[in-house]
Amino acid sequence: MFRRIFVFLFSLTCFHNTYSQNILSEQDKKSILSVMNNQEIAWNQGKIDDFMEGYIKSENLIFNGANGPYYGWKAVKYRYFRSYPSKEKMGVLTFKVSDLFGLSSNLALMIGEYNLLYPSKCFRIFKKFKSCQDMTSNGFFTLLWKKTDQGWLILSDHTSSSN
Repeated sequence: MFRRIFVFLFSLTCFHNTYSQNILSEQDKKSILSVMNNQEIAWNQGKIDDFMEGYIKSENLIFNGANGPYYGWKAVKYRYFRSYPSKEKMGVLTFKVSDLFGLSSNLALMIGEYNLLYPSKCFRIFKKFKSCQDMTSNGFFTLLWKKTDQGWLILSDHTSSSN
């Protein structure tokens, strides 16, 4: 009986140690967050080409949003240019990361929120209505990251608006 209990407790300890460790190193987390920061800066400067540097340049890239999935780097880039044809239409982007964890040594999952504020519209409206609430777009995203020779890049992006 003692032997069974010992084997059970030993197995439980091994299972807990194996699955409770975060596979993602602090350096990997910093690298991923740096890519997100660079994307935020590029977006706010109206530079979609630079923003796209955070995505893997592959036909395996998937962007899934309200209008369904887009497959491949070129298609995703085209979608951004079509949806946001000018810096004014792009607004000011901020990200809030809720969770980031490793799935394996070269895959990570990120969950977060985005906020787009349209200051020029807000300024015009604010004079009249004293509110900018309708001049924002908010939503959530789930990103699958892949560690490549070029660093951490987004392999799959599922973004949905909450308004």
